[in-house]
Amino acid sequence: MKAVIVSGGAAPSDNLLKEELKSSQILICADSGGNCLYKNKIVPEYLLGDFDSIDAKSLDFFRNTDCKIEKYPVNKNFTDTEIAFNKAVELKADEIVFLGSTGNRIDHLFGNIGMLKKCLNRNIKGYIKDDNNSIEIINKSTTIDGHKGETFSLYAYCDSVKGLSIIGAKYKLDEYDLILGDSRTVSNEFLDNEVNIVFKSGIVLLFRSRD
Repeated sequence: MKAVIVSGGAAPSDNLLKEELKSSQILICADSGGNCLYKNKIVPEYLLGDFDSIDAKSLDFFRNTDCKIEKYPVNKNFTDTEIAFNKAVELKADEIVFLGSTGNRIDHLFGNIGMLKKCLNRNIKGYIKDDNNSIEIINKSTTIDGHKGETFSLYAYCDSVKGLSIIGAKYKLDEYDLILGDSRTVSNEFLDNEVNIVFKSGIVLLFRSRD
């Protein structure tokens, strides 16, 4: 089951939101993520959070729908996005797409990347998406699909990714140990429709980005 979580960062475009909802079975909204849903008159199954940032008119709108609303204290040990993630896990989602999870607050972005790690730990496919980026975490060799000239970047999300090889990209790599903070694998390009990312151990952040 695919779940879409909409958080209160930079709102997804109408096109991105509707595209992701086409293949999803459940929509969960975290606090002020409800503002963009209200704008589109889209009602989520769940609206969760401390409601310190959602507009009053948006909240009032959802109170008059079938949306299940769960309010949490302002002083809590979880972000609203993590509360939404926990709800998706409770509902047995095996894929989660996080929208509204990027924007001006870089600290929130890092926290949301942590949600991708939690997805990985639970064998859930997890993605952070906005209109220019898709972010995911992988811990085993994989093949990614794309188009010639399309950009991707890799970062170590651990001390060291051992024996990393990149095959089918403009900038090849062979049995390289990618350490945390190394920028060698930033801004690579597809040569054709597939790139193979092969490594022996470690955790990799995979970015698919465009200007």
